[in-house]
Amino acid sequence: MTSNVIQSLNAGSGIDVKALTESLVAAEKEPRTKLLDDRQARVDARISAMGQFRTGLDGVVSALDSRIKSGVLSAIASVSDASVLGLSFSSGAVLPRQQIEVRALAQGQTLSSAAVADAGAAVGQGTLTFKFGSVGGSGAATGFEAGTLADLVVTIGPEDDSLTGLRDAINDAAASAGVSIEARILTDASGSRLQIRGTTGEARGFTIEAEGDAALSDYAFGVGVSGILSRTQHATDAVLVVDGLELKRSSNTVSDLLPGATLTLKKASPGTLVTIEAQRDTSELSQAVRDVAETLNQLVSFGRELSAGAGSGVATAGALVSDSTTRRVLQMLGSLSTRALVTGDGTSPTMLADMGITVDRTGVFSIDEVRLAKVVSEQPQAVEKLITALNASATTTEPAGPLRQMAALFKMAVDGENGQPTALAKESAAIAKDRTALDERMERLTTSYTKQFTQLDLAVGQSKQLLTYLQQQIALWTKSDD
Repeated sequence: MTSNVIQSLNAGSGIDVKALTESLVAAEKEPRTKLLDDRQARVDARISAMGQFRTGLDGVVSALDSRIKSGVLSAIASVSDASVLGLSFSSGAVLPRQQIEVRALAQGQTLSSAAVADAGAAVGQGTLTFKFGSVGGSGAATGFEAGTLADLVVTIGPEDDSLTGLRDAINDAAASAGVSIEARILTDASGSRLQIRGTTGEARGFTIEAEGDAALSDYAFGVGVSGILSRTQHATDAVLVVDGLELKRSSNTVSDLLPGATLTLKKASPGTLVTIEAQRDTSELSQAVRDVAETLNQLVSFGRELSAGAGSGVATAGALVSDSTTRRVLQMLGSLSTRALVTGDGTSPTMLADMGITVDRTGVFSIDEVRLAKVVSEQPQAVEKLITALNASATTTEPAGPLRQMAALFKMAVDGENGQPTALAKESAAIAKDRTALDERMERLTTSYTKQFTQLDLAVGQSKQLLTYLQQQIALWTKSDD
């Protein structure tokens, strides 16, 4: 380029000011632009990498959550006669083989009135007071032992003065008080009957005391009371026999008999022993453990790839090589196998390592198949409990499982007010500002070069004119001498 300028000057020709200026400015701008492009590329790569790793973490949490909810880790309820009772249990419940006899179902007390021709006819005004407890006798009440439930007082006003109004007043009062009493009207060819039903349990029978109009006393029920209400079903407890021991429960849903299990009594079957137990598919459970290890390995491999430094066989450093959150997550994964996930009793597994998942120095998870087989065979509920704890959601009393903690940590780094994207956005803004400053500087440089080379071109032109004049004079002098 310089030789071209010299040649132009020596030749006395004009200078291409525009081309010369553009060439010099480009030579100065291009390396600086490349530096800015490289900075922006690193920012873009880091933003992309953080999004990818976050997606990977969230994907692991979601996949394991779906696996747990699918029930493949849980025991399957086994009941020898499902027509007598049903069985369900919570995650991790230990349920040994049991035999249960259902001698009687729990039932609620039911009162029915005599038929009346007109459900809209007056029944009287006043109050009906329901008292709850054990009511003796199978038809008429022969005794009453008060229970612990508070009385239910039903007010019968002018708008309630009919069989339908009485029904609605009872239901409204029961709903307001949170009491399990239901009134309804049954109608057939003989007329309409008021039926009042209570909840199950011997201690939840009830008597009714009436005050007010004399007609309302027809709807009283109790010891020595004669009215139009008769007891068609008395309140009783469910009766079960477990290991030869007779037990009573006030409900047909029994959840306090076997830890973690709920029995639903369907029909009484005296003399029939129903066998219940929790059966597990150990092959599914073992495969779930292997899948957890494989998934964690994929996550570790991806994280290490994104955060690897250049050298030692790595040509280019990963986009997250300097990201502290990624390093923290990888450290958490590296110590995961020896982290206590549940509270132990000294005999059950509390860590992933206890059921055969270990981590080597390079962060790779592996399975000790012998240990896994032993734990799955002897303590399958503990395996389910550990995997569930690994991915557990936070509660008011317990923190989230490690995988959810890692996902939350990275989410904060990505979405938080002071997260990495915020810092990277500031870096992008700084790069854009530097680009603008570079453009402005190059504009000033272009102006300066244009001015300098224009002046140079003018000087060259003047020199050419002087040279032409001198050549003409010399020619004249030479001619005069001749």
